[in-house]
Amino acid sequence: MPGLAELLMDIIKLTDSVKTLDSKTEKLSERTIDIDKRVVRLETFVEIGQGQQRQLSGKSETE
Repeated sequence: MPGLAELLMDIIKLTDSVKTLDSKTEKLSERTIDIDKRVVRLETFVEIGQGQQRQLSGKSETE
């Protein structure tokens, strides 16, 4: 059976691991938000391009 000192050391190690994982999770969350913003911008560019293409196609057909 582990002694009190060993249990305290395990608790300290686990606490450190949790803090490290929390920090990494926060960084991943920030990166995910940044990527999401980029995807939204790309979607907007594509939609604008498709709209312009439709307008140009419609104009050439009516001319």
